Amino acid sequence: MKYSEMAHLERKELWKKLAGLKKELFDSRMKLKMQRLSNPLSLRFLRRDIARIQTALNKKDRSSK
Repeated sequence: MKYSEMAHLERKELWKKLAGLKKELFDSRMKLKMQRLSNPLSLRFLRRDIARIQTALNKKDRSSK
């Protein structure tokens, strides 16, 4: 998901997406250790999506102050 799409979401939606992505990242890391992950590059994309969401949340927090 692109940052421009995330910037228009509300905080609750961003927090839900963040929690879901962190769980997915954890599950993917477990699969990687058990050698059942088909695409190891998915970890990189998950980490980047998490960073994008955190950036959007930080920007919303700063703009509300």
